[in-house]
Amino acid sequence: MSAPFWDQTPGVVLVRKTMRASDAERWLSKQKEEKRRSHPDSVGDGYKDQALTFLDVRPTDALRLLYAKAWFIMQHMTSLDYIRDLTEVIGPRGSTSEEEAKAADYAADQLKQIGLAPQRQTFLSATSAYAPYALFAGLALLSIVLFWQPQPVGAAGAAVLTGTALVSLILELLFRSNLLRWCLPVDESQNVFATVPCVAHSTSADESPAQRCAQTVVITAHLDTHRTPLVFHSPAWLKVFRLLMPLGIGSAVLLLVLFVIGVFVSDAILRQIALLPGAVLLAVFVLMVQADQTPYTKGADDNASGVATVLLLAERLVQAPLQHTAVTVVFTGCEEVACYGADAYLQEHGPELRNAIHLVIDQVGGAGTVPCVVRGERFLAPAPSDPGLLAIADRVVAEHPELDATTLNLSTAYGELSIGVKHDLRTIALGSLRKDGTSPHWHKASDTLENVDVAVLERSLELAWQLLRGIDASVV
Repeated sequence: MSAPFWDQTPGVVLVRKTMRASDAERWLSKQKEEKRRSHPDSVGDGYKDQALTFLDVRPTDALRLLYAKAWFIMQHMTSLDYIRDLTEVIGPRGSTSEEEAKAADYAADQLKQIGLAPQRQTFLSATSAYAPYALFAGLALLSIVLFWQPQPVGAAGAAVLTGTALVSLILELLFRSNLLRWCLPVDESQNVFATVPCVAHSTSADESPAQRCAQTVVITAHLDTHRTPLVFHSPAWLKVFRLLMPLGIGSAVLLLVLFVIGVFVSDAILRQIALLPGAVLLAVFVLMVQADQTPYTKGADDNASGVATVLLLAERLVQAPLQHTAVTVVFTGCEEVACYGADAYLQEHGPELRNAIHLVIDQVGGAGTVPCVVRGERFLAPAPSDPGLLAIADRVVAEHPELDATTLNLSTAYGELSIGVKHDLRTIALGSLRKDGTSPHWHKASDTLENVDVAVLERSLELAWQLLRGIDASVV
């Protein structure tokens, strides 16, 4: 097993050289007691056993043992405290909501506490993930009404309306501006970001700390949470959801063909056939409207776990910067409504990120899951992770079997990986999933603190850390 993080940190080396075992024992007891008073249900001796098992600490080294226990317990509590604050104190964090803004303020405060200088970017975003698809289905249904009007004018109008809606839907699935977005309400959201410079090789006054580094890694983790639609309530409903996009697009294409034929051939049978795809689109419309009436999740796994992990990574990086790589951590808004926050950040900072690496951390602590490297995702177009980054990730997974990590492809789902690919960045994503590729509490009311697995969180954190070190070591 490679040396634990604290063995590589100057401050820890100093503590180990100067703190007597008895002092360490008293310090540990004091820290545990303070944590127990504030969170009586969260600290137990079970964490000691997990620390010894996971870290393979040698009991003969008393000070090493005590520090390992202390660091591991405090690390558990820090990650759980972040998640608790986001889910229980702030609560559900809908896109563009006041709670999402509070989560951004919280992330900024935490970055300040570890010595960074966070910045804020505001942008306009859609307020609903489902409104564009409901509008698309509604326009297609309206076109059927037009098709039943006197011909050929009715058919021509129906063809134009359906064609416009179909093109707009495809652009929406590709995260591009389109008519559907222009017709729907928007509101203000925000990103919070800060940069940890590398161990710089130059001290030029004309360069920023990040510019003095050989490369930059941008880590994104979203702050907002999703609603709890019917289509996510069970595996059966999830299968229905995954059929909605191809069925909806296929039904609209069939309608468009019927309408074009109807311009030249006036036949009642065409109108009757149009009712069949119309039924599919009506189902899409109803399910999308239903989804927008549901409450938001607390989002413990999706994505308070990712936010907590990135905050812990930032703290590690402040204490032990990478040799060649500057790291910018970005806490994004409005991921759940088509990744507006990540898109806005990469758009605004595009010139300075021309050769950057984009690392996405999303859902990394779900109970019953294992840490996962996402090889690619597909919503409409495929968004593959960068082959070079995958090679580094594969080596990390192979060299650290104790992480019990896997690699998977995702289908019929989008995340900020797609946005990095859209902006031509070398991108890779980390998450935690079951080995069959599913997430047990995804967009459900059960996505709560109680269903976060501390061991998975820690292994995901270590996977991300080792991946960053591998990326840094790849600089020649």
